[in-house]
Amino acid sequence: MSSSNRFMTALVAATAVGAAAGILLAPKPGKVTRRFVAMRTNTLRNKTEEYMGSFRTKTRSS
Repeated sequence: MSSSNRFMTALVAATAVGAAAGILLAPKPGKVTRRFVAMRTNTLRNKTEEYMGSFRTKTRSS
């Protein structure tokens, strides 16, 4: 596994652990927390798709 792949894997794992800890420790009602999780998941999915598209474009042009 290359250095950049290891970094991305660690970044995704750390983000997931941090998000899970934040959600579990948040003093909000379940309905509010679920709505927040859904919104953040959509945002993360969109950003990931944008990043991967940019990454693919850069790697293809190299």
